[in-house]
Amino acid sequence: MKICRFAGGLLCLVAAAFCFVGCESQLAVKVNTDSAAAATTVEETAAETQAPATRAPGQPADAAWFNDAVFLGDSVTLKLSYYCANHPEALGDAQFFCAGSLGYTNALWDLDRADSVHPYYQGQNYLSQDCASVTGANKVFVMLGMNDIGLYGIDGAMESARTLIGNLRATSPNAAIYVQSVTPMIQSKEGENLNNEKIRAFDEALKAYCSEQSLPYLDVYGCLADENGCLPTEYCGDIDAQGIHFTDAACALWAEFLKENV
Repeated sequence: MKICRFAGGLLCLVAAAFCFVGCESQLAVKVNTDSAAAATTVEETAAETQAPATRAPGQPADAAWFNDAVFLGDSVTLKLSYYCANHPEALGDAQFFCAGSLGYTNALWDLDRADSVHPYYQGQNYLSQDCASVTGANKVFVMLGMNDIGLYGIDGAMESARTLIGNLRATSPNAAIYVQSVTPMIQSKEGENLNNEKIRAFDEALKAYCSEQSLPYLDVYGCLADENGCLPTEYCGDIDAQGIHFTDAACALWAEFLKENV
């Protein structure tokens, strides 16, 4: 080094060596710091990738929020399952635990009962109260009652609803349970035993129960009813039959309502 050619060169060599060592130490510290920062970035990225879907405060949930959800219901929810199978952007990978004619009451019947109606999942029938434990879901959306009101009246339907929801909470205490209202029917299909007035009365009783039990209640009825409290014919997929099942447009509206209100 040129600095070492004049007098006091030895001292300069010592000083230069000291500076070199110091610079090398600083370089090592910088490399270690950069490596640690890079490792932290990788870990944070992995954590973000593995983290469950969440929703921002005040913002609708996205489809992925429903990936760990199961929907328990009758043929009305069964139609939603068909819609979601063709539209994954609706409710993500949500699972469905449904059976036609299922209600709060017959969901309590034994599996081996001759006239029982129970959801069929991966090759066998299960009790509705086991829907979360069987599917591994962390969120349960319940919509039943349409098949109970006409047969057992509002009081009888509510008695069964309290029992089934209580059983569901007992079998899956860590699952979040969302109770959905019964939905409206078209006006032309209303009868003495089942009509929109009785459906609304049942929904009010169900809402009061959810308030007592600190359970989220979702008014899907209000989302789909027209100004007369009936299901609009353009949202009905079985106008000439029962008048209670939905079109794809109604299912899309239902899914958006859930995203905005969970």
